[in-house]
Amino acid sequence: MSARNGIKNKLKLCLTQKKKELYANRKLVIGDIFAAAAAVFAAISLSHGGAVTDELASVMGPMMLLAGVINFVTFTCIGLYRQHSRSTSLRDVMVISRGALLAISTQILIATQIEALAPIPFAVFIIQFLATIPFTGMLRIIARHRELVRRTKQADRIAEQQIPVVLIGTGTNCDLFLRSLDRTCSTYVPVGIIDDATGSTGLHFRNAQILGSIRQPKAAIEAIESCEMRARQLLLTEDVSHFDNKGIFTLLSWATSNGVKISRLPGLADPVLDQVGDNEIKLRAIQPEEILNRPQKAVERSLLRQMIEGRRVLITGAGGSIGSELSRQIASFDPSLLVLLDNCEFNAYSVDMDLGKNYPNVNRQVHVGCIRDAQRVQAVFQRYKPELVFNAAALKHVPMVELNPCEGVLTNVIGTRNVADAARDVRAIAMVQISTDKAVNTTNVMGATKRVAEFYAQAQDRITYQKQGQENATQTRFFSVRFGNVLGSSGSLIPLFQKQISEGGPLTVTDRRMERFFMTIREAVQLTVVAAAKGLARNSGLGEIFVLDMGEPVKIVDLAERMIRMAGLEPYRDIDIDFVGIRPGEKLFEELFDKAEERRDSGIESVDSALPDGVPMAQLRSAIVALETAARAGDEAAVRRQLIDLVPGYGDHADTSQRANVHCIIRHRSSFPAPVAGPERQNGDKSANAQRLWAGE
Repeated sequence: MSARNGIKNKLKLCLTQKKKELYANRKLVIGDIFAAAAAVFAAISLSHGGAVTDELASVMGPMMLLAGVINFVTFTCIGLYRQHSRSTSLRDVMVISRGALLAISTQILIATQIEALAPIPFAVFIIQFLATIPFTGMLRIIARHRELVRRTKQADRIAEQQIPVVLIGTGTNCDLFLRSLDRTCSTYVPVGIIDDATGSTGLHFRNAQILGSIRQPKAAIEAIESCEMRARQLLLTEDVSHFDNKGIFTLLSWATSNGVKISRLPGLADPVLDQVGDNEIKLRAIQPEEILNRPQKAVERSLLRQMIEGRRVLITGAGGSIGSELSRQIASFDPSLLVLLDNCEFNAYSVDMDLGKNYPNVNRQVHVGCIRDAQRVQAVFQRYKPELVFNAAALKHVPMVELNPCEGVLTNVIGTRNVADAARDVRAIAMVQISTDKAVNTTNVMGATKRVAEFYAQAQDRITYQKQGQENATQTRFFSVRFGNVLGSSGSLIPLFQKQISEGGPLTVTDRRMERFFMTIREAVQLTVVAAAKGLARNSGLGEIFVLDMGEPVKIVDLAERMIRMAGLEPYRDIDIDFVGIRPGEKLFEELFDKAEERRDSGIESVDSALPDGVPMAQLRSAIVALETAARAGDEAAVRRQLIDLVPGYGDHADTSQRANVHCIIRHRSSFPAPVAGPERQNGDKSANAQRLWAGE
């Protein structure tokens, strides 16, 4: 019974598929029936030299009907209508020939059994076979020709809108792109190609000439400028990191300064590798993080897998920019359990959905909770007993924390203390504290709170080191990882600039002299995990702070101008840039090392080490308790006073002459804190001999 049902279902599916094929090619089906009838007429006429006897004329009608029905059934069964009429090729001629032979053979068999068709000579069937093939094939040629005519007319219409592009690279993506231009009426027309190797200048790659090599950027730029057709778009066929570093950035700088838009061709595995209609290839815009003036950092993934695979990992702030990237990268190394903790329900939901889609086999638990709540934190830690903890939860926006200092203390200081204490209580292997360059020589509340968090992690790590070898002593390691701005994070300036450009401007920059360190979210997270892995492997006990190599600082106004040019527009002409003034707590520049810290080689590529003197845990706990009391009471003045006493440099300010001479300050940034906006802070009862709980006093 089940076998009979299976056969019935297969027949039903087959009939459904054939119906779809016949409906899609209904015009062609009707044409083939008429072609079969025309082949019969031609065969009977030609077999008697153009004269048709009365005897043959009487059977011509039934013969035409029979030929049409048999050809329809035969062509349907052999799958001739499975192909789209626009995809006709030599293969279809072979299919038509086999179908025609099968159809004529069937007709001959039927004709021998029907007495009325007996007068038809065998020669008629031979001629009919020879006529069926060109008649049927001609219909497909006509359909293909009509499509080519339509595309030609369409190409003529968009000729004026064509975009001349210069392709960078001659890899598989370039080859596929040029092939697609031959098959479609694309708006893109290749001016030439810049090869990523030398020695090929002057040759042709498909129908595009190779203008030069990326390793010789000046000669390549001259060749582009000498072309009759002016390039309007620079099209990268691979990631920026694939090309010679110096050459690619020379080309990109030339493009941005000359108003040439920059885009990248999606890779074969890229989710944007789809087409808009049949005639327009969808390109992916170059993201700002792809044109940092340095290559992105490479990491040793085997070490990361060794640290994470099979272990229980907990991430706080898991739904934020850094936390969600941490979650994705850690999930890729197959932890035995991934616990995600976030204060925002929507962020927790979003990262859970993302991981469920991309890493469905990873065991994960998602909890909504705030790290300020020590009882909640302890409950989650005691339930899952994580082995690795990454504390990415923080209030990070300088102006917002400046306006809400109590909230900044409760999250960045008290929250970090709660997470660190819970990690030690469950005997975790390590806790990694995500810090920021704004904690260095800070002039704002946010940086000061993150500096205190660094102090606490450092003090905890030194306790672990001092108790090594003691019976029942916990061996939890504590690391802080410090880095600057991450490109594309929520609320950062890159999404803001993109939104302002889409709205037609203007772009808002605080100060023409403002500069920042930048790093992509992916490389910041990768280096964070690498630093933790190497720190564990080395078993260092100095309470080090790992500082990621951020490259050279970037002027914000340069980044704004570059993004405008990337959009194919001209700064100050198409889109203006407004300078709105420094906001409360901001500095003109950030630093990665405090003036009181000892800088060391960490032994980790792209990661340095900072070694503060530290604060004794007893003093630090006492100061944090006082901070918590003031913050929970909403006493902002007391919070600021406590931070001034605890954090070196916070509350100090440059004199008027230094604030006016910014260039002098920048040249001596190791000696002076950066200029700060807002009112001058009062020193109050501070004196040169006053006791202060800071590292490096």
